[in-house]
Amino acid sequence: MVLLLRNHEIRGLMDISDYIDAVEAGYREFGAGAGAAFPRKNLWIRGEQSDTYGGHLPAGSKASFKFKAGLLPGLSGAGVNAYTAGLPGGLETYMFLFDTDSGALAAIMEVMYLSWLKTTAVSALATRYLAPPDSTVLALFGSGRHARSQLYGLIKVADIQRVQTYSRNAAKRRAFCQRMSAELGIEVAPVDSPQAALRDADIVTTITTSAEPVFTGADLPGKPLHINGLGAHYPWVREVDTHTVVNSRVFVDVLRQGISENGEIVIPMEEGRIDESHVVGDLGALVAGAAPARLADTKWTLFLSGGTGVDDVAVATGLYQRALERRVGTEFEFNQPYEFEL
Repeated sequence: MVLLLRNHEIRGLMDISDYIDAVEAGYREFGAGAGAAFPRKNLWIRGEQSDTYGGHLPAGSKASFKFKAGLLPGLSGAGVNAYTAGLPGGLETYMFLFDTDSGALAAIMEVMYLSWLKTTAVSALATRYLAPPDSTVLALFGSGRHARSQLYGLIKVADIQRVQTYSRNAAKRRAFCQRMSAELGIEVAPVDSPQAALRDADIVTTITTSAEPVFTGADLPGKPLHINGLGAHYPWVREVDTHTVVNSRVFVDVLRQGISENGEIVIPMEEGRIDESHVVGDLGALVAGAAPARLADTKWTLFLSGGTGVDDVAVATGLYQRALERRVGTEFEFNQPYEFEL
């Protein structure tokens, strides 16, 4: 039997702490060498670009079809996440999860909801390992739905007392801060400039649709801090500038994917400012203990993520098990009897 799980059924199966734990388990297996990941591939759909996605698309393309995959046999899961982006219907994304013990297709899932919380789980996990101890002040760039979930994730791994939020739309920024202050019971303050957002920050998180750096690295506080760059994953776009990358201890989610698709890495390499060795390791190496987090002389750490098959499969296997336990979803059958007859 195959289990069909829709977004509204996935909601509530796991809380944010469960998502963080699932992602940690997945990256620990990957970092130990037992898991595998197939990097995201983009197939470009030709056509006229919209204003919304233009900065993220190559010339002559209006949208893309994407897919990535992961294998985590320790969690009994393997899967492919396939989706379209940039078309009028919005993001359409689905997960095909296989059971690596039996080989059977276990589930087909809508991915929008789980991806929303999975994204914050990944950055929260990196923050748990990389942020300076006693971090309390967060600079947040972005005020959309992903910025909201980022706050819920980060307060699970750091004692955040104040959030300084900057985004380009002042009205949206104010409304976001009012809502989040009420929901979280901490100070979430709108600020009028990137410089104000960065003042005294211990953690910086960027989760925007910008194709260009959202702050100037020279404005970062000259003290130990951690930065999460999450909004961009094409080689020609970036949220974090070269100065920040050059002066940071850099980690990515999956090494080969991160080095090839993050503009934060690709652009400084093209400028001759860094080479691939500047990336210390990936999240798997960090969680598995193969790559030290902060060294004695580390000032800034930087984590870059665009989502991988590892975190897709790690979260999907957890959700699948919870759905079975709670009898959520719709079961149906493939592999009906047939004959090889014309």
